[in-house]
Amino acid sequence: MSNRSCCRFFIVLLVFTYLFRLSDVSGPSMEPTLTEKDRVVISSLFYKPKQNDIIIVNSSKLDKLIVKRVVALEGQSVDIDFEKGIVSVDGTPLDEQLYITGENGEEPELKADHFVNTLTTYNMGAFDTYPVTVPQGCVFVLGDNRNRSKDSKHSELGFVPEEEIAGKVVFRISPLNKFGTVD
Repeated sequence: MSNRSCCRFFIVLLVFTYLFRLSDVSGPSMEPTLTEKDRVVISSLFYKPKQNDIIIVNSSKLDKLIVKRVVALEGQSVDIDFEKGIVSVDGTPLDEQLYITGENGEEPELKADHFVNTLTTYNMGAFDTYPVTVPQGCVFVLGDNRNRSKDSKHSELGFVPEEEIAGKVVFRISPLNKFGTVD
């Protein structure tokens, strides 16, 4: 291998070690946004979570990588009305839209921040009462398929420590028909 090839290999290695990583989506928790076996690129260098980001979490509680949407940051209050299926942060309902295909199967037009597959109507026991305030150094995450997601409302996960965030999902590379940025 020539010096030039070694240099290129080293640069690519650095880029994919510190700037970008690949990850596979497992399970239905982020449908319709991401689906089983989607392959995504995540960015982690100097990443600071923001509301509505889709992130990969290396969960110590679940002992696996999970993909979720950041709903609230430290110090913010999260309230969930399980009867109406509405999630509010600091008293403001999230800007979400149900993913409902048209009569001819056409994709819906996104008129909100993001799609959700179901409203949040299933309390999975993470907290005795709502609202809850996100502690320092943590985030509150939900899957877009709200009632099929082991997320912050689930008793096995709860709040997610920021140090467990592997990075933000920035791009989907497969399947090829869905190639592009992820919202």
